[in-house]
Amino acid sequence: MKEPIDAIGKACPIPFMLAKKEIDANNTLFTILVDNKGAVENLKRLATATHYTHSVEPKGLLILVTLTNNEEDGTIEKNEINEHKHRIKEENSSIISRNTPQQWTLFIGKETMGDGEKELGKNLLRMHLYTIDATNDLPATIICMNSGVQVATTDQQSITTLKSLQNKGVSIIVCGTCLDYYHLLDELKVGEIGNMYDITKILTSSPKVISI
Repeated sequence: MKEPIDAIGKACPIPFMLAKKEIDANNTLFTILVDNKGAVENLKRLATATHYTHSVEPKGLLILVTLTNNEEDGTIEKNEINEHKHRIKEENSSIISRNTPQQWTLFIGKETMGDGEKELGKNLLRMHLYTIDATNDLPATIICMNSGVQVATTDQQSITTLKSLQNKGVSIIVCGTCLDYYHLLDELKVGEIGNMYDITKILTSSPKVISI
């Protein structure tokens, strides 16, 4: 096996993209060295989505993630692998192309709605999410970035609403780099950690994006 891929100090989505490059090249066993939990979570999600197994090994302040695909040793049949990858691809595409009214994406880039008094802005955002939850026109995806990650970590009222939306099928994606910056990686209460690759793909593919 090759030396570990050095992703130390590399911001999202570089570790994810380095691992994806190995997978696209049909490398069935490789390791990648990272230094933050956000990168680990993104690599674990990538492994699951591509039918790789993964292991996580602390190395002091660093973390070694190993990704393995057992296709070659016969553990998993080749046609099953291909079928699984095809299904995952369809599921990823369905985030923004499903045949339902849920075609739009809500982008939350800060913890307030609008400018002005901060507490008023927080209350407006809470009410906005509550109103969306009470309607039939739900978004396919809600993306939380920058200080907007606080609605999924520290704002209990918004967390309750987001959980309700998630239970209704809305995908909640929370920026891992932003969580790390605000030291909130361990405080995530709803949704899943995403990286810039995921977020860019959703934003560029969505027929309608509403930013608040």
